[in-house]
Amino acid sequence: MAIIGFQAVQPFLPYYVQEFDIADLDEALMWAGRMGTAAGLAMAISSPIWGTVADRYGRKPMVVRSMLGGGIAVILMAYVQTVEQLLVARVIQGALAGTVTACLTLVSTSTPRSHVGFALGLMQGAFMLGASVGPLLGGPLIEQFGYQVCFLYSGITVIIAGFAVQIWVREDFQRSQQVETSARHRLPGRDVWRLLGIKAFVILVVSVTSMSFTFGFIMPVVPLFVQQLAGPGHGNIVSVAGIIFAAGGLVGALSSAVMGRFSDSIGPKTVLVGGLVAAAAFHLAQGFAQSVMMLGVLFVFGGLATGAIRPVANALVARIIEERDRGKAFGIMSSAAALGWAAGPIGGSWIGTTWGLRSVFFVTAALFLAVALWVWVAMDEPSSEPNHGVSQMLRSWQRRLRSH
Repeated sequence: MAIIGFQAVQPFLPYYVQEFDIADLDEALMWAGRMGTAAGLAMAISSPIWGTVADRYGRKPMVVRSMLGGGIAVILMAYVQTVEQLLVARVIQGALAGTVTACLTLVSTSTPRSHVGFALGLMQGAFMLGASVGPLLGGPLIEQFGYQVCFLYSGITVIIAGFAVQIWVREDFQRSQQVETSARHRLPGRDVWRLLGIKAFVILVVSVTSMSFTFGFIMPVVPLFVQQLAGPGHGNIVSVAGIIFAAGGLVGALSSAVMGRFSDSIGPKTVLVGGLVAAAAFHLAQGFAQSVMMLGVLFVFGGLATGAIRPVANALVARIIEERDRGKAFGIMSSAAALGWAAGPIGGSWIGTTWGLRSVFFVTAALFLAVALWVWVAMDEPSSEPNHGVSQMLRSWQRRLRSH
């Protein structure tokens, strides 16, 4: 429900900015890039804080907070009068939301280790299913009733989802006395540096940052590329874009659930590298699309690749980091991903306005290949069993902190 609410409006922000006396496509692209960058920076700053709070006071409250805060931010977007005010609302959303990270943290700490990959894949599938239904509902709603009504309904949907979690979700959260005592006497930054002392986790953080940068690089371009291919005077461009995003999200949802299970059996590294290479191929092909139909078909196939990428990175966190630190770990990962999302849109917007929208797809394909090569060379295949080396390192750090 929450992702449906968010995605009923977010893919159409490049069209929404054109409602504020911005008729030029290049200017709309730059503002769309600024929206993504501003929200990403806000999320990068807030995510480690929310992750630490989750480990101290429970993961369920963070899920509720993310949905209520994100829903309010979406409602604010319905009443903005200028594109600058819309930018401020996006910053508020980036700082308060983080629904995906909050949900993943809760699920990863509530699932048996042997099934974490499948559970996170199923959750990612739910996210992508919401991402497919959202645009499918948002496009016709915007064309029929306008942006304000769509934003209001979307924000209310997200808020209802938050109340549903508060009422029906149960969390058996128990913080150990040792963690509780030490947490009172140290800053969250010490936990961050302790986790960043784990080599496998650092490699994963760099990988996720690079992947997020690549996803963010193409994010503001796709809606406007659809608009360019459709040509001037296409009356229902919002609905057409919504169908394309919905189809890609639906395929990605199915891929996430399937690949999450495969990652438990054949290894997350293999699935991750394969997904990155496939994503590079499909983005390269999208750059050569000559019609909206052709782009839509390639976008759907690209959903297979992105569905394989996203859940595997989350499963790797669960294999590397022990349960009591996963809130902080997912917070760090979310912050790293947000930094990538922050840098990507403004970079893609600049490339698109300088060399044309098609060039962004070609650069994106090259970036996916570079990330695949990095993951293949730098990352070891983690064991599905608890990492005793990591456990020993964590215990050593705890002894040092207590001695100080």
